Parts: sequence; structure tokens; C-alpha cells
Amino acid sequence: MPKKPTVKSHTAFPAALPLSPVEDVTTSRHLTLLTKLRLAACSAGRCEFRGHNRDLYQHPVTGTPGNFSEAAHIVAFRVRGPRGDALRPEDVNDFANLMLLCADCHHLIDTEPANYPVELLREYKREHEERIFEVTAVGPEYRTTVIQLRATIGGQAVDIPGTDIRTALRPRFPARLPGVLVDLTPIQREDPRFFDLARDQIRRELRPAIRAELERGGVQHYSVFALAPIPVLMCLGREIGNKVTADLFQRQRDQSWRWKEDGPVVQFNFRKVREGSEAGLVALQLAVSGALSLESLPPELQAASVYEIAPVDRPPGVECVRRREDLDSFRQTYRDGLRDIDRGHGHIAAIHVFPAVPAPVAVACGMDVMPKAHPALAVYDFVKGAFRQSITINTEEDL
Repeated sequence: MPKKPTVKSHTAFPAALPLSPVEDVTTSRHLTLLTKLRLAACSAGRCEFRGHNRDLYQHPVTGTPGNFSEAAHIVAFRVRGPRGDALRPEDVNDFANLMLLCADCHHLIDTEPANYPVELLREYKREHEERIFEVTAVGPEYRTTVIQLRATIGGQAVDIPGTDIRTALRPRFPARLPGVLVDLTPIQREDPRFFDLARDQIRRELRPAIRAELERGGVQHYSVFALAPIPVLMCLGREIGNKVTADLFQRQRDQSWRWKEDGPVVQFNFRKVREGSEAGLVALQLAVSGALSLESLPPELQAASVYEIAPVDRPPGVECVRRREDLDSFRQTYRDGLRDIDRGHGHIAAIHVFPAVPAPVAVACGMDVMPKAHPALAVYDFVKGAFRQSITINTEEDL
């Protein structure tokens, strides 16, 4: 009786990582347990197609837990398959020749192999797995408490997606999201009491929230994402203070919140613009995102000594603070300027501040003023072509 031919069985991929059936194969599709575990772990269970990153273990619409992943060969399992004519590895089922993909991306790369050659897919795999390795290697010392401030700007309130916050924070990670959120959007900007109401709400909500965060797990770092009128941002900074290290973030022109890394660091200069005729009357112009002039000062400050902080070797503009180092450069100049004003004028009651600055600079101005050591800051708001005093910070109520 003739012996029946041996037919190799194709071991089905387990529930976590299914494989699509392929006909007419001459070798087994069996993946070792180690290979399966490495593929799931090194991809973090997310699609490795560049820019997708979808969680493959819950349904994208309903969120129902399940298995929606596929193990895709870079060099095809079959010689006749997509990219099968490339230089074949000794073992096509080796981890290095596999990617974890969703069904759609798997279908795309296999139906358009000319657009997704071997080297490009290997680059996708390498980028994804290196990023996952870096993120998962982050220790608890990179944990940060997120502080958000929302207010209506130009009639609209801007929500910051959690994904944007996580991207901006890397390599840090949020203790939780949304974190400490102070929402000022119910306060109408047209209300003449707007700044007083905003200041009171920040104090009322931020102080106990920060206290609770400290009690919850020993806060060691803050990350601040804030969009609001400049005087309100300065009030926020004063409430945060400088007892805990904090990173401030800027909404960039491309709508992202991650600091840029290209270009030279912008330097800033502190100088006296005018010697005043009235002792103890001091104004400070912060010309970072826009130019300011002496003519813009209100009549009651025409006798004031006027100082200015402005970028060196470039006009003020929205691109003056793109990098974290640009913000650091401003803060050092600002702190030195407050010290020089104190030395030149003694213990004055207040400095009248006229800010044309981006959001993180405004927050930093509030954070860097020292209680008891520095005078109060009478902050002005630019409304309908003129500056009007809006709020005063670093008073006894801030202690």
C-alpha cells in the first residue's frame, strides 16, 4: 500500500496575533513563541505602519476589546508573494522579517508592493520599535503633573488633545490627564470684572488642586499648557510659583505643542529706554512678539522711568520664542532686569508691565517674580489699540 504524502500543517497564529492563510507554501508558517511575544511587545500592540500607531487590541469604533492584529512579512512568505523576489532571509518567519499591522495596512503594503519596498518597511519597523523602546524605558522620575488653563480667545476656546500633550511631553509622561484643569471659558471676556473673576477662580481652584496633587503622590515636576489673555497667564504663573520645577509649553504655528529644535537661540536685551522725572514710577515693556513704543504708555506714566526687554539682532515677532532655549534666554534676562530695577529704584510699590509676549513667556513672568523680594506687577492689557491696567499680581493676597 503506497505511503501517503506528508502534508505539513500550518499552525494557526494564536488569538493575539492571527495570520492570513496563504496557499501553496512549501515551508511552515509556524512562528516560535518567542517571536510572537517579541512582535507583540516590541510594537506595544500597535500598528507599525508609519503614522498609524493604532491600538490593535480594541475595535477602533466601539472600543470593544479583541484581536485586530496581523503579522505581516516584509519579504513575502512565498517567493511569488509581495516583495518575495527580494534577497530572502534564511528564515522568513524570523522576528526581523515581521511587522505587526492592522488588516488595512497589511492589505495596502501587499497590494502595492512597489510603493512599499523591503527597505521602506524595515525603516517603518525600526522607527516604531525604537520609539516604543525609548518610551517604555522612561523611569518614574519622568512623571509630570499637567496643569491646563483654558479661556476664550477671540471668541473661541481651544481644547488640547491628550495625544498632543503626550507628544509634547516626551520623554516625560503625564501622571494623569487632563491633570489640573482650570476652565475660565464660562467667564465672558466682555465682562468688566473679567480679570478679577479669572484671578479669583485660578486661586480658588489651583491652590487646592496642587495641594491634592502633592498629597496624592509627591509632585516633583509640572508641565503647563495654557491659552488665555496675557494678564491671566501671568496670574497663573504667580500661583504656580517656582517651588516645583516646571516646563512651559508653546502652541506652535503648526498647531503642535512640541518645542522646535532647529535654528539659533534667540538672545534678549534689557535696557533703559527713558529716565523718568518721578521717583518710584517705573514701567517695563516686554517687546517679544510685538514692538512697543513710549507713545503707547498711558498718560499717567509719562513721567515714569521706562525699561524694555526685546530680542537682540532681530525685530520682535511671533517666531522669537520657538525653542525651549529661547524661553530660557528670556527668563534669564527678565530676572536680571527685575534685579537691576530693584537696585536702581529701591523698594518701589509696583512695576507697571506692558506685555507683548507669547503664552509661555507670560506664565514665566508670573513664576519668576519673587514674593516679598520683588514689587507688585501692575499688568496692562492691550484692548482696542490702547493699554489698560487689568490686574495686579505679587500682592499680599498672593502669599
